[in-house]
Amino acid sequence: MYKSTLLLLFCLFFSILVKAQNPTRVTIKGIVQDTNSAVMSGATAMLLQPKDSSLVNFSRANDKGAFEFRNVKNSPYILKISFVGFLPHQQNIKVSETEIADLGPIKIKPISQELLEVVVRTAKAPLSIKGDTIEYNASSFKVPPGSSVEDLLRRLPGLEVDASGNIKAQGKDVKKVLVDGKTFFGDDPKAATKNLGAETISKVQVFNGKSDQALLTGVDDGKKEKTINLELKDEFKKGSFGKITGAVGTESRNAFRGNYNRFNKKEQFSILGYVNNINETGVNWGDYGEFKGNNSFNQNDNGDFGFGSGGRIFFTDGGGILNNFDGRGFTNNFGGGINYNYTYQKTKLSTSYFYNQTKLTLDQFQTKRTFLQDNSFTTTDTTHTNNFRGNHSIAGRFEQMLDSSNTLITKANLRFSNSNSTDLESQRYINQDNALKNSVAINNGSNLNVFNFSGTAIFRHKFKKKGRTFASSLSYAASSTDGTDKINSLTKFFNAQNVNDQIRAISQLNQNANTTNTLNGGLNFLEPLSKKIYWESFYNFANNKQNVGRDAFNGVSNNERYDSLSTYYKNDITYNRIGSSLRYSHAGVNISAGLAALRYDLTGQLYGKKDAPLKTEINKSYDALTPNLSASIEFKNNAYAGLSYNLNVQAPSISELQPVVNNNNPFYITTGNQDLLPTKSHEIGLDFYKFDPATFTNISLWTSYNYYQSQIVYNQTVDANFVTRTRPENISGGTRFNTGLYTSFPIVKTKFTVNLNGSINLSENPTFINGVKNKTNNQGYNINLGFNITPSDKLLMSLSGNLGFNNIKYSIEEGQNQNIKTKGVDASVKWNFAKKTFFETNLDYNGYENDRFGFNQNIPILNCSVRRLVMKDNKVELRLAAFDVFNKRQTITQQGYVNYVTNQTSLTLARYFMLSITYNVKGHVDKLKKNNNGW
Repeated sequence: MYKSTLLLLFCLFFSILVKAQNPTRVTIKGIVQDTNSAVMSGATAMLLQPKDSSLVNFSRANDKGAFEFRNVKNSPYILKISFVGFLPHQQNIKVSETEIADLGPIKIKPISQELLEVVVRTAKAPLSIKGDTIEYNASSFKVPPGSSVEDLLRRLPGLEVDASGNIKAQGKDVKKVLVDGKTFFGDDPKAATKNLGAETISKVQVFNGKSDQALLTGVDDGKKEKTINLELKDEFKKGSFGKITGAVGTESRNAFRGNYNRFNKKEQFSILGYVNNINETGVNWGDYGEFKGNNSFNQNDNGDFGFGSGGRIFFTDGGGILNNFDGRGFTNNFGGGINYNYTYQKTKLSTSYFYNQTKLTLDQFQTKRTFLQDNSFTTTDTTHTNNFRGNHSIAGRFEQMLDSSNTLITKANLRFSNSNSTDLESQRYINQDNALKNSVAINNGSNLNVFNFSGTAIFRHKFKKKGRTFASSLSYAASSTDGTDKINSLTKFFNAQNVNDQIRAISQLNQNANTTNTLNGGLNFLEPLSKKIYWESFYNFANNKQNVGRDAFNGVSNNERYDSLSTYYKNDITYNRIGSSLRYSHAGVNISAGLAALRYDLTGQLYGKKDAPLKTEINKSYDALTPNLSASIEFKNNAYAGLSYNLNVQAPSISELQPVVNNNNPFYITTGNQDLLPTKSHEIGLDFYKFDPATFTNISLWTSYNYYQSQIVYNQTVDANFVTRTRPENISGGTRFNTGLYTSFPIVKTKFTVNLNGSINLSENPTFINGVKNKTNNQGYNINLGFNITPSDKLLMSLSGNLGFNNIKYSIEEGQNQNIKTKGVDASVKWNFAKKTFFETNLDYNGYENDRFGFNQNIPILNCSVRRLVMKDNKVELRLAAFDVFNKRQTITQQGYVNYVTNQTSLTLARYFMLSITYNVKGHVDKLKKNNNGW
């Protein structure tokens, strides 16, 4: 007994001694080779937890096949190595007795044909890197039940999702999200990431998509677009899923939203809908953008060929009523849509319909300081607005491969909408001695109906000679607007000596009817001169016809017409551009030089009214040569550098050309200018990008400089009563300079990531104020530092802070220079603190300062919620949420312009509480149970 006890104590002491000698942190390294001992550079190495195969760390083999994991916890792991064309390798790693655990050469075997099926079934690495594509195995990254794809993306290394749902991949903005390679409700990435459940996703693929031009011609132009493809699990490719949420709250707040999705290999069918009075105007909660529908499908839909997308510099005014709600005021919202995609063999069809409406009630207060050559004045503006916007959008796209050489694409968009608005304003004009000089009470109303149609057909042909392609396009667009403006104002001039001039009343009724018809066409031909050099030629054509009609009447008696404020105007602009360029493209190097000649022919006819004799006719032509230079290089180590130069030429818009007086505000009267010339600007851009797939560290640098050879500015004349009259005119000069840095790097892989973003924006804008040239100099400096922390599967935290300075200087009145400062902090926590119970909170703190006005205000917004999953299969979710706990929400905007600065404060939705219930519609429940993450 004594000897046994002594032996037991000795063993225990020895084991403790051995354990104490083992280091707590180690470096694990090795060399990846094939069976012939050749090094396998670029192989992906991963450390996994033995209990659940969750990802702990990852690396990539260097040119010598070596990899290492530094400063990792000394504990057992599973090492997994993957490489394209080779059998995945997996081995157990024990606790190391030394600080460096050298695994030596690790042999991986090539995949034989008979093993291929086995590999496909069993190779489930958390992530794999193939060239510029990173593929994540979604099941390896745990998220709480009921999470959206957006929540899943937040946990993937190399991806970042901000509070608004905007996505960055490897430091680049993600512009497109596909579902099984297909578009999902148009080109809005958030439509998929917010509405699809994380449990539906099998893989997330991140890659550099080619530009429209490269897809069209088959020649790499060096331009890339970050794209995410969400691959659905097999059971959801043939099943259905969705969710329905209803919520009620204090302050009579309520909300309802739902979506339903059904997929198979050929078809994709989706329905979205919402109704609420909690200031959420889009299809997604927390997303204020308008649901776009399928306005822009897929690639290759741009029929404007050549560098600079020629036709983009010719665009008509007018269009549908958009839900561009920016967070101010109070809204009641309703919307719903349906989407259908069909893809089979050589046929692709996409269709959608969506309707959305918003009723806005807005109360805001604005202070505006206007600077003249030797004095200044202040305008205070109290506004109450009631606004309704309703919009129907129908879209369709059809693509057919006629044969291996020919493809036809057709698409059409139809939009019709209605809006009406009532604005009550009280304005006071105060001179620099703080004395009230004028006041005006405005009661304006408007009603507008808009119709838009556009259709495009694109034909592509590939010749037998590799690289030789031809494309042609033809598009037609028509729009009409029919609206009425009711203008009522009562103005008081307190310093008027004549009693009859002390009060001025305006009661006016404007009837507006505008129509626009646009025809566009283009031709493109690409000829390979060698395997590396290509010659491209293109031609663009556009013709725009617009009729502008305005009849102004006495608001008291519609029979009395104001001829000076009425007009009928016909405008016809024809645009032609022909150009050619040479491109060198080889091994990631792209150099292009091109030259285009363009011509605008403008004809304008002015009438007193529709059936009246011609008063004035304008015939003008503008010619220009526009050079284009671009160069880019992709390095083998995932680095990119680019340089570009463009001469941009843009014709005046219709609203700038039409000689119509707008007196909706009697103290700010605008008039068009028929003598305007196009805007010409020289633009130089530089950018650099580097991504390290071994560490998921990225850095981006960019710089752009614009010099305006000629631009359109609104010169101003301000009289003794502070009435401003403005019209657009051409002026030379003006610059813009922007530079920025973005970097993101992990401190602890998969656990702790840091991102840093800084920018400098400088501009100088000239304009004439009472005949004196004023230069407004804006200097903007911004920096943002953020941290994303995932200490465990059940806790997700983020913290970011930003600081911004905007210094505004005026050449005519230096004493009115402004220094505007903004600061903010955003912090969020998502915590699964108990089984099926989650706590989520977000703090958004913003501060605003203006030393010239002595303005200093801080607004902390705290939202928090507790949610609970119920029922055996987690189909039901209960949530109790508190919004704006401190009751501090309001919208503040500070901006500086050519000769004035504004400070605007708006009321908006503040503190309220809501209780919601969500029902998850899930197909194939039995299969879902097998994929349970164990939450």
